[in-house]
Amino acid sequence: MLINKKITLNEIWFFGRKNIIQTLILSIIVVVIYQFFGFKLIAIPFLPVASIGTAVAFYVGFKNNQSYDRLWEARRLWGGITNTSRILTATFISLVEDKTKQRAFLNRHIAYINILRLQLRKTIPWATNREDYHKQFVSESDEVKEFDIAIKELFDNLDKAEIFEKVKHKGNIASYTLKYQFETVTKLKRENIIDDYEHSDLTKLLAELYNLQGGCERIKTTPLFRQYSLFSRIFVQLFILLLPFALVSEMSKFGDYGIFLVVPFSILISWVFMTMEQIGESSENPFDNGVGDTPISSICRNIEIDILEMLDETNLPPKIEPYNNILL
Repeated sequence: MLINKKITLNEIWFFGRKNIIQTLILSIIVVVIYQFFGFKLIAIPFLPVASIGTAVAFYVGFKNNQSYDRLWEARRLWGGITNTSRILTATFISLVEDKTKQRAFLNRHIAYINILRLQLRKTIPWATNREDYHKQFVSESDEVKEFDIAIKELFDNLDKAEIFEKVKHKGNIASYTLKYQFETVTKLKRENIIDDYEHSDLTKLLAELYNLQGGCERIKTTPLFRQYSLFSRIFVQLFILLLPFALVSEMSKFGDYGIFLVVPFSILISWVFMTMEQIGESSENPFDNGVGDTPISSICRNIEIDILEMLDETNLPPKIEPYNNILL
């Protein structure tokens, strides 16, 4: 999640350089052909192109709206995971007095949310963003690493390396971990540590975690429908391609040197449209290791701190700090 309130020229260039360079070359070629070679026929009326630009703006706005809905839903789901984790922690501590059992159960819950985080950020080639500008921007972060390596490090940090060997071949390690939590709660009931009603309350909270996990996986494995994503880019590129041809006749009305205004205005207008398109493109997958991601690493760390504080632990991990003005 991008947290800085200002954007620098370096960042503008980083994300827009490809489009800026292409538009610069195209507009210069059009001006040279029109002005110096005298091929006036390449000029096209501005009104049709302006109409296309209006339609493209509406279409891109629709796509960005859908992308924002996906991003906001992802944040709501992780807000639900946060609240359910707090309720589960408080409930379990109040029902089970054994400190060892408390720590074992809640440490597994900390492992569960972090495994879920890593699974959601696992790259799916056909679902992930086709441009990697957003990933390059955070590529040096420790968060961006191979899934298997990250999972192994997580279990090693929890001193549970032997468990990793048992679960590493599972297709959905997070679901398997949560299944073990169900088994633990049922075992407590059979040992008469909790009664039927208490068992029911705990299993409802665990079931809610399954529901929230399923919502996150739905967003991860179902990208914004391609007919919206692909045609949005095609329409923007078509508009940018036609733009210099429509501007030459208009700018030539400003005198001998007015024609050269085609270049800066083509770059400026194309940058605005392409930036709108890129915003939607980079926001449609909120678990894609990008600058616009839902900050699930920070959320997981906050949940971990909450749980450890409820366990009266004093050795708490630090909160995650932003990296290059990005909160992961």
